[in-house]
Amino acid sequence: MATQQEASDERISQFDYDFLPELSAILGIDAVQLAKEMEEDQQKVQAKMRKGYNSQMRSEAKRLKTFVTYEPYSSWTPQEMAAAGFYFTGVKAGVQCFCCSLILFGTSLRRLPIEDHKKFHPDCGFLLNKDVGNIAKYDIRVKNLGSRLRGGKMRYQQEEARLGSFRNWPFYAQGISPPVLSEAGFVFTGKQDTVQCFSCGGCLGNWEEGDDPWKEHAKWFPKCEFLQSKKSSEEIAQYIQSYKGFVDITGEHFVNSWVQRELPMASAYCNDSIFAYEELRLDSFKDWPWESEVGAAALAKAGLFYTEVAQGEAQWFQEAKNLNEQLRAAYTSASFRHMSLLDISSDLTTDHLLGCDLSIASKHISKPVQEPLVLPEVFASLNSVMCVEGEAGSGKTVLLKKIAFLWASGCCPLLNRFQLVFYLSLSSTRPDQGLVNIICDQLLEKEVSVTEMCMRNILQQLKNQVLFLLDDYKEICSVPQVIGKLIQKNHLSRTCLLIAVRTDRARDIRRYLETILEIKAFPFYNTIFILRKLFSHNMTRLQKFMIYFRKNESLQKIQKTPLFVAAVCAHWFQYPFDPSFYDVAVFKSYMERLFLRNKVTAELLKATVSSCGELALKGFFSCCFEFNDDDLTEAGVDEDEDLTMCLMSKFTAQRLRPSYQFLSPAFQEFLAGMRLIELLDSDRQEHQDLGLYYLKQINSPMMTVSAYNNFLNYVSSLPSTKAGPKIVSHLLHLVDNKESLENISENDDYLKHQPEISLKMQLIRGLWQICPQAYFSMVSEHLLVLALNIAYQSNTVAACSPLVLQFLQGRTLTLKVLNLQYFFDHPESLSLLRSIHVSIKGNKTSPRFDFSVLEACLDKSQAPTIDQDYASAFEPMNEWEQNLAEKEDNVKSYMAIQRRAPPDLSTGYWKLSPKQYKIPCLEVHVNGIDAVDQEMLEILMTVFSASQRIELHLNHSGGFIESIRPALELSKASVTKCSISKLELSAAEEELLLTLPSLESLELSGTIQSQDQIFPNLDKFLCLKELSVDLKGNINVFSVIPEEFPNFHHMEKLLIQISADCDPSKLVKLIQNSPNLHVFHLKCNFFSDFESLMTALASCKKLTEIKFSDSFFEAVPFVAILPNFISLKILNLAGQHFPDEETSEKFAKVAINGGFQKLENLNLSINHKITEEGYRNFFQALDNMPNLQELNISRHFTECIKAQATTVKSLSQCVLRLPSLIRLNMLSWLLDADDIALLNVMKERHPQSKYLTILQKWILPFSPIIQK
Repeated sequence: MATQQEASDERISQFDYDFLPELSAILGIDAVQLAKEMEEDQQKVQAKMRKGYNSQMRSEAKRLKTFVTYEPYSSWTPQEMAAAGFYFTGVKAGVQCFCCSLILFGTSLRRLPIEDHKKFHPDCGFLLNKDVGNIAKYDIRVKNLGSRLRGGKMRYQQEEARLGSFRNWPFYAQGISPPVLSEAGFVFTGKQDTVQCFSCGGCLGNWEEGDDPWKEHAKWFPKCEFLQSKKSSEEIAQYIQSYKGFVDITGEHFVNSWVQRELPMASAYCNDSIFAYEELRLDSFKDWPWESEVGAAALAKAGLFYTEVAQGEAQWFQEAKNLNEQLRAAYTSASFRHMSLLDISSDLTTDHLLGCDLSIASKHISKPVQEPLVLPEVFASLNSVMCVEGEAGSGKTVLLKKIAFLWASGCCPLLNRFQLVFYLSLSSTRPDQGLVNIICDQLLEKEVSVTEMCMRNILQQLKNQVLFLLDDYKEICSVPQVIGKLIQKNHLSRTCLLIAVRTDRARDIRRYLETILEIKAFPFYNTIFILRKLFSHNMTRLQKFMIYFRKNESLQKIQKTPLFVAAVCAHWFQYPFDPSFYDVAVFKSYMERLFLRNKVTAELLKATVSSCGELALKGFFSCCFEFNDDDLTEAGVDEDEDLTMCLMSKFTAQRLRPSYQFLSPAFQEFLAGMRLIELLDSDRQEHQDLGLYYLKQINSPMMTVSAYNNFLNYVSSLPSTKAGPKIVSHLLHLVDNKESLENISENDDYLKHQPEISLKMQLIRGLWQICPQAYFSMVSEHLLVLALNIAYQSNTVAACSPLVLQFLQGRTLTLKVLNLQYFFDHPESLSLLRSIHVSIKGNKTSPRFDFSVLEACLDKSQAPTIDQDYASAFEPMNEWEQNLAEKEDNVKSYMAIQRRAPPDLSTGYWKLSPKQYKIPCLEVHVNGIDAVDQEMLEILMTVFSASQRIELHLNHSGGFIESIRPALELSKASVTKCSISKLELSAAEEELLLTLPSLESLELSGTIQSQDQIFPNLDKFLCLKELSVDLKGNINVFSVIPEEFPNFHHMEKLLIQISADCDPSKLVKLIQNSPNLHVFHLKCNFFSDFESLMTALASCKKLTEIKFSDSFFEAVPFVAILPNFISLKILNLAGQHFPDEETSEKFAKVAINGGFQKLENLNLSINHKITEEGYRNFFQALDNMPNLQELNISRHFTECIKAQATTVKSLSQCVLRLPSLIRLNMLSWLLDADDIALLNVMKERHPQSKYLTILQKWILPFSPIIQK
């Protein structure tokens, strides 16, 4: 065993680095880098974990129990890990060997846990089969030694002598002290940790910390004379009553098991029996007929013990023994273990499931609390009448057959206490059948001589040594009378019964039960266990299967019963190369097998699927996943029909009324999709209308990406020539429907059943708020792919094509969309698009913002002084900075392992040759990469050549232009836009840009370089319409531009910065010559002729966006020309000053008079000259701005406004008059609890209540001064 130092310093790698490149291709990440990071993290965790031998985990059953909280998503089962010596530590996914302390954090499809154990710790004593105290899973405490105590009974009568026998007591049993054992009458045998009572000869082992030797002695050998001399009968009875499991079982039941050995004849002396001791032999004569001429004492002295098998009763004994042998042969036969699941394939049978332990919970009939159990605990608890309940196909039959097989094989000592085990299927019985007849029909190949009378005698004699495993129970009135009597009058026969019953049928036997075993969902690791057994030749497919369900965690629940696993196997056997959605394939396969299995009742099954589909569809759109009797009746579902229970589960326990659920939420969605297609495909108008009604419930594009995503995938997989065009039409109109955009909402009821999509919906909502264009592009592409899948699946592409063409008009989609078959079949549709977006990302990251610079810039002496009531308006920067840094690190770590495969140009549009139709506009977005490799260059050359116009957007990517020179040289006439940010152009790159004859837009930002060649030669860009310059430092662009440039008449966008000493005439002239100007940003400290600038701007009637930065702004002349800008959408006056209330009121009147009808963004921040009263008047007047989405009225933290209630009320009323507002920035407005409550009430009433964000908290490197 490893020392603690060795274990903590040990570094191991479970990853197969030879396989990781293949995994990288599947996952789209750098699996090698990820593996190294995970190993580093695991090493840190491992160093903190306990090391050394763990005696508390030497029991395999206890190790198995630790996995109750283990994540089901694993390629190793708990049974495999516990058998290999591991227990679950609860730290991440770590498992640890009880013996050598080896810690493993990962699992492998290609290797078993025992193989990794041998690989990393081949010298582990457990692996070498040394005596390290391992207790096998099904082992029992009662031992059966083959020899007496050396020296006989008299030698160990003294406790001191008994204690002396423990000199070599094993290290792994130190949890129980020898003095305590010797006091209880035990002597160490020298074999493992087995001890033997000097008086009764009973042997016990498997001692663990916390065991009470007196309690164990009393439980297993209650008639021991020594025990009875030391403990009162009440104490012994209390010991037995408080013992967990093995009710009414003693050591004798195990020692004399027929399964373990041949039962000795009455006159035979067997030295491995507890009856080797005269006292116990004499005790066996307690029921000896005293009228017999032979005395019991004499018989016991002669070495005989009483078996209650007198000559007249010998027949039942011999018949029982023969029956035992025949039953064991039956249960170990292939015919018993092989039962096809779903009638799908002879390759997939129940014996593949025997190696899986089902997930089982136990509950007392009068208590709602459930306790998870592992199989050894289940076997120990078998007593009286118990039932195991579960859904249809949950594995009840498998469990019962596993018990029968384990008993018959003799490899499960826990079951050896049963002399006879009868597995009987009640579905194959008749009410009038006798027990012998049932047994012969189902289990025995030949008739047996045992009669019904003899069978009753056997049951009477063996009592709780007989176990009945009753399968397919329906109701008490339908079972044979003899079985019913065993259930109802079990207190007379005292046999053990385990009844398998479907969850909805357990009610009428509950009165006879004390304990119910419930089969829970089939763990996902069992699914992998079976698939690995059957498809070990195709590990890549199995790997993809696991990855799919990791990415779609909610769908793991569809594998909740072995039947769904059988459906997966059936599909894989039938379609070995099918790459379709795994959940779709599973559900389709399951339904196909149901119809194959029920050919005789196909019409009834079809009607059942239809009515259940109606219930599923109605429930899905009302976010209902649990139903009652009334719901089923309304949908026409027959709750008593067996076929219904192939689709649904019924729950009756602890309920006044039964409830119903579909086999999984995803399965409900699948059936709902089937029903929707059926309705839309119907010839009946009322069915079509109902289908359209349900279809229109999908009224938000966001929901198609999130909550309704799986449902629509199922719909797209179900072909229908009638339904296809209807669904395609509805989906493609969602994005353009204004009402659908207002339905971008989270359905809280749905999230209760799909909580994992909550984060996804938050991210999508955030994308919509921050960058609506990106949101529209994303949902547009999603809906297009979905619609085309439906069109092709239903063979209605021709009928759907006009809808698709209309949808494509003016869209921006990503490059991968062109891989769709539609663009090969209809390349002319390309001309309708606005653009195609392609993204090229590298691993370079922008440096993290240094907040210490901000701290140095801000004067702590200016910290505001506020009342305690307003402290919530400020937040310390250090905590916020730390949280931000952690998030940035997580993002960087994630981005670092991303493996960005180059675009695939092998399918769809790219198969066309020649390419008659070209991409209208190609947007190339480049970030964090200095150069491309040869493969990417060739791809760009191909894509450039297929594009009419090319736009380059480069960020933090110096040298990129030079690296793609060959592509640009071939397509320079197509480049119409170049946006350059945070990079320095080389002289060669500047020269290359100047050769682009069709450049219409040039943007330069985030650099201190003055672009020596570009600005003096701007007049060479004869087509230039957009110029944006935002350089660091005091750079005067207009001082170096050529004289002819201001004469250009086609400028549409101008974002410029000029210095105070600049001649303003060039800029004014350029504006005067630009009647089509849409966007104007000016950054300037001083503008000598502001009036002329305003006059020039007033002539630009098409302006949609204005932004003024720095201190040149004059409010009065600007407000005067505002009514000219009727198309204005964004007005940013951050940091500018309104000199008086009159000017601000004039500004508001412009809005009232309809001047800001199209305005979407209004920024009035840092306007410190506006008083609180001025703001209040402004709020009261502001109106008629239906499209305003963002309003900024923030102030500097030194200029806080302690808002009065009337001002806050005016603000609330103002916001309610802005129906599209989703962001209100109001830093430095000090609000108390009442003010905040008023704003929250306003938010609830606002049309954008779910999305309206109020930013009110400053984040500063120092805290405000709290005024007492």
